[in-house]
Amino acid sequence: MTSNLNIPLPTLTGSKQTMASWAKVIESYAAVPETYKDACKIILGGGQPFPYVVLAPAINGIKHRATEKLLCEVNDVLYLWESIGGKIISTAYPLKSICTVEVGSILLYSWFTISGMTSDGITSSSIIPFNTATGRHLFPFINKMRPMSEDVDEANWQAELAKFDYLASANFKFMNFARNSLIRGEKVIHIVWQPQIRRHIFTLFGQSFYRTTALAHLALLTDKELILIEDAEYNAENRGVRYGGIFQYIPLQHIAAIALTDAADSLTTLSLTLACGNQRLDKIFAASNKQALEQLQNKIEQMTGHNA
Repeated sequence: MTSNLNIPLPTLTGSKQTMASWAKVIESYAAVPETYKDACKIILGGGQPFPYVVLAPAINGIKHRATEKLLCEVNDVLYLWESIGGKIISTAYPLKSICTVEVGSILLYSWFTISGMTSDGITSSSIIPFNTATGRHLFPFINKMRPMSEDVDEANWQAELAKFDYLASANFKFMNFARNSLIRGEKVIHIVWQPQIRRHIFTLFGQSFYRTTALAHLALLTDKELILIEDAEYNAENRGVRYGGIFQYIPLQHIAAIALTDAADSLTTLSLTLACGNQRLDKIFAASNKQALEQLQNKIEQMTGHNA
């Protein structure tokens, strides 16, 4: 019997390892991986034309790990099939029942997280990580979960974008984040910008040490949604700048309540309660933003009909 122990195993080059993490579009039912065919046959097996389908590969990095997922959207329902332990778990989210979408990007690692009610009436959330290089394949799903773009007069559109110009001197990155987050046709109602909040801890040998209480973030209210943008927590600073960011898109109809709470150390907490599962989001602001936050609260309560 011949031993193969001394035969070197094939290894993937760095570029091939990277390509293995790329999401890809599936163009026919025949091209669907065999693992998923039985689970998705009812949705994908007979319909013509074949819907937009994407395979998001498993991620097995040191910092980030995720299982493989197959996604599609049919008749305003987002279907998600996930391979876990050799079994396929299916989840369906009606688009109108999705209460928040989070999109994050840190260098080559990106993700989006869906939170809402499934077709079974269960509050759930799903995270879909992907290589940033193939984000173009996933963004059609994200766009489906946000307001539709509208054909508006160019002058009016530029006037909306110009409302972020004042941020250029405070934080040019966040100005661009806000501009790029706005969907054509949305109207900017209110903006609250919060620079990073750091607290002095102690001084040792003439050197001061600080703790970060809150990373830089921005609350943007439009006529259709509340957009929250913040620096990525696990992304280290490079010359005082953090690359990448996290974006949360919340349809106004899914905001059940909004509250402000004064905290210690001249801080104010903005708390949002979402309609699905009473999910709560808290954002910390400096007390100097209290008046702007009260205006934000009043506008959201007026627009959602949840006046205190």
